[in-house]
Amino acid sequence: MKKFTLLFLSMFCMLGAAVAQDNGDGKDDGKDDGNAAFALEYSSPADGENVFTVYNIRLQFNKDVVTTLPDGGIDVKNNTTGEVVKITRLDNNEWLEKSTVVFLFEQKSVYDEKEGKEQLQDQYIETPGQWSYTVPAGCIKSVDGEEFAEQTFTFNIASAMDIESVSPSKGVTKLDKIEVTFPKSIASVATSKMTLLDNSWTPVSNFKSEVTYSDDRKTVTLELETPITTPGTYNLDIYQGVFLSEDGALNNYKYVSFQIIDTTPRFELNYNEGDRVKQLGDLEITFKNVNDVKLVEGAEPIIVYIPGDTEIEGKATLADNKITVSFGNLTEEGVYTYAIPEGFFTMDGVANEYTSVSVELYTFEITPLEVVSVTPVEGNVAQIEKIIIEFNQNVSLSWNENWQQISQEIVLKGEDKDYTLTYNSMSNLGKTLEYLANAQWTGYEYAATPITAAGKYTLDLSQIVVDHAGESYIDEWGGNNIMWHSKNQVCPGTKTWTIVAGESSIDDVVVENGEKVIYDLTGRRVENITNAGIYIVNGKKVLVK
Repeated sequence: MKKFTLLFLSMFCMLGAAVAQDNGDGKDDGKDDGNAAFALEYSSPADGENVFTVYNIRLQFNKDVVTTLPDGGIDVKNNTTGEVVKITRLDNNEWLEKSTVVFLFEQKSVYDEKEGKEQLQDQYIETPGQWSYTVPAGCIKSVDGEEFAEQTFTFNIASAMDIESVSPSKGVTKLDKIEVTFPKSIASVATSKMTLLDNSWTPVSNFKSEVTYSDDRKTVTLELETPITTPGTYNLDIYQGVFLSEDGALNNYKYVSFQIIDTTPRFELNYNEGDRVKQLGDLEITFKNVNDVKLVEGAEPIIVYIPGDTEIEGKATLADNKITVSFGNLTEEGVYTYAIPEGFFTMDGVANEYTSVSVELYTFEITPLEVVSVTPVEGNVAQIEKIIIEFNQNVSLSWNENWQQISQEIVLKGEDKDYTLTYNSMSNLGKTLEYLANAQWTGYEYAATPITAAGKYTLDLSQIVVDHAGESYIDEWGGNNIMWHSKNQVCPGTKTWTIVAGESSIDDVVVENGEKVIYDLTGRRVENITNAGIYIVNGKKVLVK
């Protein structure tokens, strides 16, 4: 009887424990919702976390809560500088979970020039240093009346740190590690926040948690869990805050790509399947990753099938590991099919497989790529902040053999010194390229610092090498069409501006022929001046207050 009673009590206790974990939806969530001690599950920013900016503070509990701020709010103090920002409000958004507390900072009054009046603006924390705040006892209670005991939290606002370089910067045959170099010594790396992606943006490998540092700790070597050897382009986003320096700085965001080179022996033709060309020349067979090429004696010849199914036998020559096949003068419009028989040549002793390619010969008029305009227009300007080059077709910067974009930076020559203009890849402008003066990466975009020194400035457009998406032509039905291709093209010509020093009142402007010609600082013409600022009116820089 005694054993039976103990067994019954034991089963009853186990049943009670199971019931305590049921949150009412019929599922066991692993929490003792009714009997668990009232506790904090996490805070954001986390205690001791390194961040760039804090817009609010979030506390998540294991039970629904009721929150009452103390009189005067809660001080959030920078222990490094003594600066204090107060928590004075709660976020009462109805979508928030009832177990979540979101503290908001005191609002400050800021004059809104557009509205012409004072406006309340939320404060946020971005001053570097260690910050701390204390949640007093009883400020937060569970719906059951349990008090959250007094607790002090800290977080660190870090300064920003640029990444100096990432290698390998050139194509490799195997990618098993990368090196990241900084201007400061690195204390720690959150490798879990980085994943290598293929060109379809599919994850292919994570990084090992263990890293290697150089002697000065300014270069960090990261190893891939799975080395990559498949040829192609691979992408890596190095997000903000992955690297922490020894003096508390966090890295800025940087995107990098890596190229795995294909070392497989292969041959390539100077025509692609489906090409549409204005004239046909010799067929050229070039080779990659091949040391020795030989023509096979007695092999069947290379044939071109011309319009009307007539065959022409080509004459092949081999020089400098390149095979050139001549068919004479091919001028009749239509489709030509080049057929390379199996075993016509060998690559390092291996015979080629059968290959054919069809090309259409069609004569048409091409509209060449041209520069349509450059902004600001040549002449007197108040400053040079950005230069925008507009083309008559869509363009993008060309890539070199190391898969790096050409013309990322160009030089603007001034009378006092040369200035660097940086391509603004964030602009995505289609037919236009935008370059910024003295550009700095802010973490999510480039910011320009205008050039204001008086004098003459000259830009040589031939520094810019572009690929254009297509050339316009009139097709056989008389309609407009586009021949799609890429082609490195150097932009011709130079542009010159003169920055004029000094400011004048709008009343000092001389109006010629009764008309004011007005431009803003970007070089765009405006009809009327509606906002305060600096404008170019009839060739003069004026300040409108």
